[in-house]
Amino acid sequence: MHFTIDRNTLLKPLGHIHSVVERRNTIPILSNVLIETQSSNVSFTATDMDMDIVETVGCIVLDQGKATLSAHTLYDIIRKLPDGSEIKVELLDTNIEVSAGKSKFTLPTLPVDDYPIMTEIESGNEFSLESIDLANLIDNTKFAISSEETRYYLNGIFLHVPETNKSKLRAVATDGHRLAQAEIPLPNGAEDLPAIILPRKAVGEIRKLTEGTDGKLKIIISNTKAKFIFPNSVLTTKLIDGSFPDYQRVIPKENINKLLVSSSEFSKAIDRVSTVSMEKSRAVKLSLKNNLLALNVNSHDLGNASEELEIKYDSDNLEIGFNARYLLDIAAQIQGKEIEILFSDSASPALITDPDQDGVIFVLMPMRV
Repeated sequence: MHFTIDRNTLLKPLGHIHSVVERRNTIPILSNVLIETQSSNVSFTATDMDMDIVETVGCIVLDQGKATLSAHTLYDIIRKLPDGSEIKVELLDTNIEVSAGKSKFTLPTLPVDDYPIMTEIESGNEFSLESIDLANLIDNTKFAISSEETRYYLNGIFLHVPETNKSKLRAVATDGHRLAQAEIPLPNGAEDLPAIILPRKAVGEIRKLTEGTDGKLKIIISNTKAKFIFPNSVLTTKLIDGSFPDYQRVIPKENINKLLVSSSEFSKAIDRVSTVSMEKSRAVKLSLKNNLLALNVNSHDLGNASEELEIKYDSDNLEIGFNARYLLDIAAQIQGKEIEILFSDSASPALITDPDQDGVIFVLMPMRV
């Protein structure tokens, strides 16, 4: 195996590949990337046994072959080489030589035959989706994915065709404190899509692959795996084997106290007053009355903060507390100029919507302040 490639061309796939590989592995081969040259391109494969990613880029191939070497070491080397360098990669016996200009690195390899490859999806539901639509589904929901391992079925995004509206493809995530839902028109071919839970790590890698990808990608989904086919990349992941809870019952149906406020002013004000909140609770109190919103944070150790905002609100006076970090996470997804928050009372969850995005809703549980 012997090829030459531009440093920037090589850095992009390695940036995706190395984040799939865990830095600490009990199985040494899983720390490696599989490199394989074809006639005029080179492919890079990485896996953690639950997910694998294959990226292909063009290069000048001087000798075809394949080898494996440390993914993180290779990425760190290429990242530190000068911008615009021409990089030569050559397999010499059991080592790989990487050189650029006056820099040369000799790296050990592991046997190619030991490298594990995930089994293909034999049959599944196949459809195409605009890359930007997939990115929006992920952006509007991924922040609410739970990191609590005991409720493993919440450690991902629930992708499904809702029974109540079979013309939509819906993504939902929740950690029990907040819930995020987004949907797009159902793509052709996805009518019989099984309800699946995409794992958190795969969601993050898929989102990276949508960056700089225009047009459509192909998706194949079975009951146990999902495959995302981009122009130069293919990601295959196992799905979470579990049942997502009935999220519909926690979405408020009768919240009638409506607040409309500038999304940017709201975010900035929450960020300012939460400066003095305790990191553990980060509680902020919202007091609403007569088109005025008062934000208050009281911290025994760090002091107090308050700020008032002009809003549109003509319902009953209300005081309610929320986690400031959760409010900021939700506000960051609002694309329109205003954010709409619907309340019932101070002890019930709030329903938050973006008037500029159909089908995007957020539910946030209150907290004592």
